[in-house]
Amino acid sequence: MLDTLRVQLRELSRQEPWHDPLDDVKLERRLLTDAIEKARIYYLAQQTDLGNFIYAQDAVEDEKSDDDNQVRQAGALWGLACLNRDRPTLPTARAVIKGAQFFIDRSRPLGMGHTGPLYPGTDEIKTGTVALVTLSLVELWRGEEKYLTRMGRGLTSAWASNYLSYLGGMEMDDGSWGRMYRASINEREPVPSPYYDGEALLAYCRAARYMDHSELVPKIEKIAPLLAKKYTVDAWVRDPNSDDTKGFFQWGCMAFLEYVEAGWKNADMMGDACLALAWWQLHQRDVEAREGNTAYAVEGLVAAYRVAELRQDQTAMATLRTAIEGMLVRQISTQVGGPLEKYNFFLASHRTRPECAGGIMQSPYSGRIRIDVVQHQMHAMLLALQYLYPSTKQQEVAP
Repeated sequence: MLDTLRVQLRELSRQEPWHDPLDDVKLERRLLTDAIEKARIYYLAQQTDLGNFIYAQDAVEDEKSDDDNQVRQAGALWGLACLNRDRPTLPTARAVIKGAQFFIDRSRPLGMGHTGPLYPGTDEIKTGTVALVTLSLVELWRGEEKYLTRMGRGLTSAWASNYLSYLGGMEMDDGSWGRMYRASINEREPVPSPYYDGEALLAYCRAARYMDHSELVPKIEKIAPLLAKKYTVDAWVRDPNSDDTKGFFQWGCMAFLEYVEAGWKNADMMGDACLALAWWQLHQRDVEAREGNTAYAVEGLVAAYRVAELRQDQTAMATLRTAIEGMLVRQISTQVGGPLEKYNFFLASHRTRPECAGGIMQSPYSGRIRIDVVQHQMHAMLLALQYLYPSTKQQEVAP
């Protein structure tokens, strides 16, 4: 026994066995595009005949979840619309249109005087759902404007306006939005959600910039500083590890980037807010050390990287880039059949179901794939392609 123990401990006394081989993997454009295209295959295979998505399933066991979440379904549609915007294919465009039609077909005039989508099985309309469907229409417009028919352009524009009107009806005086409307009793719940505040602000910013909704700009210039204050300095006085900041984080960062690029009033302050959120995520929350999928955080960090780039802040860019690249490498290793699958102990030691190829696990060892996790990671990779590894071509068309 002692001889065996001596050999084992001698081996473990060396530094090399403890070294994580993922630390030696360098992120590059080819790795990102490979992972994105595999995620596209999974994404398209999960769309149901109705137009929404299979919410969750296990990569190893033949188990699909009966759970559902209207906001995450709308977010999945937005992620697909972003993919079609940046790497368009005909099947992807058709899937985005089918997904948008799912929500449009379920939209009804409401007692509040606006039109909103009623997700199957509930009379509650979550503000985040409407914001993300609006964002989906904005990205559909950006990706397909040249190819939509006149009727298609008109319908996309009209429904985006309908949903923006709904969001206007949910605004509150403090800069937030009410988180929910109950259609059966015509009641708006005047309680904010940090997630929905960020999503709605991003919807306003992108609709203003890309669909000519200039009437939103005065609202944005009023709301953005209020939300920046609420979810940074005010939140951190109460709790330096604020869950409210975590919920607002990536949506707020992306919205503040839009604000900075648009050059709206006090844009420098919004850039400061974006970078402050990024440093909070890296240093206070220590997101790099967290084991679950943290692609949502990468979305916000890439937005902050772009703000730093616009400011020509090379030190901030270098710090952010190192964090982004390291996190993405680890996240890509959790993709079923992905380019770094061999580095993941769970995936390397289990036979995964073929229909889960391209899916991304919730955590390195869970085997569980959820559509919103796939959405966040694919979008994070698209952002990394755009800002960290830009193509030399005007637009790279997917294979």
